[in-house]
Amino acid sequence: MANALQLTDRLDAGLLSKLVVKHGTGLSVLASPSEFTDSITPLESIDKLVSVAREAYDFVVVDAGSRIDLLNTSLFDKSAIIYLITQVGISEMLNANRMVSKFFFTRDETLQIVLNRYKPSDLLFDEKKITEALTRPAQWKVPDDYAAARRTRETSSPMVLVDSAIARAIREMAKSAAGLLTEKNAKRGFFRFLR
Repeated sequence: MANALQLTDRLDAGLLSKLVVKHGTGLSVLASPSEFTDSITPLESIDKLVSVAREAYDFVVVDAGSRIDLLNTSLFDKSAIIYLITQVGISEMLNANRMVSKFFFTRDETLQIVLNRYKPSDLLFDEKKITEALTRPAQWKVPDDYAAARRTRETSSPMVLVDSAIARAIREMAKSAAGLLTEKNAKRGFFRFLR
């Protein structure tokens, strides 16, 4: 990532292909820097990197964390699907509500809310209260499966390649993002994503 952002003046699909790490499944990853850096990246560099990646790949997924300073970049343009990932807890619901209300209130299906580590038996709130707090229903619920998460971490195998409830939820999200959900699944309320 650091090299790509430093070389944006000559960044193209060829250079980007040399900077990514390719997984056996066909996924290409542009890894984050191994150390924190004090340098400030111009927003134009991020836009250039996103533009080159979108030309080179069918799907581009960016983990922007909670970088609201990037809101004015192409990462958050109107055609981008934003996944707001949160958990069902008081502080998490409050923060998610603030994010939706301040930054994403005009988005429709391009904002997808993901409830992570979702365990219905341990919820502090019912579904109605969760929807009220988020100002809209959550589209995705990734179950809390500590054993599966630990197993994949210890074996360094990708979560989606091992059968678990988490993997099934992530695969459904990926199919939806790629527009590959069957009509049967789509009728269950999943959103179809635009490319």
